[in-house]
Amino acid sequence: MVRQFFIWWFGQLADLLPPQLRRTALSAADALVIAPVGALGRGAAAVAVSLRRSGRETPLGEFDLDQAGLAELPRSPGNPTVLRLGEADVLGKTVSLPLAAERELGQVLGFEMDRETPFSTEELYWNHRVTAIDRENGRLSVRLSLVPKANLDPLLVALGQSGIQPSRVEIADGPDAGFYLPLLGSGSNRAHNSYSRLLWPAAVCCALLALAAIVTPFVRQQRALAALEREIASARAAAGEADSLRQQINHLSGNVGFIDDEREKAARPLIVLAAVTRVLPDDTYLTEMQLRQRKATLSGRSAAAARLIAALSDDGEFRNPSFAAPVTRLEALHTELFTINAEIGP
Repeated sequence: MVRQFFIWWFGQLADLLPPQLRRTALSAADALVIAPVGALGRGAAAVAVSLRRSGRETPLGEFDLDQAGLAELPRSPGNPTVLRLGEADVLGKTVSLPLAAERELGQVLGFEMDRETPFSTEELYWNHRVTAIDRENGRLSVRLSLVPKANLDPLLVALGQSGIQPSRVEIADGPDAGFYLPLLGSGSNRAHNSYSRLLWPAAVCCALLALAAIVTPFVRQQRALAALEREIASARAAAGEADSLRQQINHLSGNVGFIDDEREKAARPLIVLAAVTRVLPDDTYLTEMQLRQRKATLSGRSAAAARLIAALSDDGEFRNPSFAAPVTRLEALHTELFTINAEIGP
């Protein structure tokens, strides 16, 4: 019973493989292979039997389907029995369906079978596979493989009389080579009972799948949390580096502010020189200028030194201008020598 279930289950899994891999998987499986001799539709009178092991087949001979021939048919208790049909015995058709039918493709094909073929689903052994998906146009291309029961059932009944129940049909050649058709029996109650006995193993598999469905979200959540923790650690390192850079910037900004403050305390020589040049008249020349903190000492000569005090007082850059020494007049040059002290305004 369990063996029959796994034969059916692995057949379903093989259907999901690409054609090349599916052909390899099915043709490599150990089995007793029975192929009708002659056209199936005309009624097979004999079968060719071979034993397939590890991908190699050993012919066991041809046997008539009469009582004597059926009695001589080989058996292989440890391996399943499969039928092998050629392209001429299998009908094939490619149908186009809406993409929405992909989820319930088997049911949709069952409903559409009498419209797409001259047969109903009850009159066929059939299977399908998706050959192309056009998501842009919303269409699905599906390949149907069909064998009328009227052609195959006589052979199944004959084999059943000798106790042989094939599990599937393998297609040997043609465009559907490597594909298979599941066999649900020849219409006898024995086939129905055989598959009914598979319900318990199927239920166990469903329970295991349900358990996996419950556990999988937690595993994914754990992986997501681990990935999130790694991202947080990386972000924390980046934040620490950014904080270090911010502290360096603040430190450098403080140094710049300190330099500016010191410059303000000492007054800026270029600004003071520009103010002196603006205030002094054209007949006045500086021979020396000293700047200490915010005190300036101006020495030079002028045609009238006394007026310089008023000119410096009127300018907003200087405060409390006064002569630091007596003014000396040079009559020969018609000029006066002066030294003036003044405070520089903030």
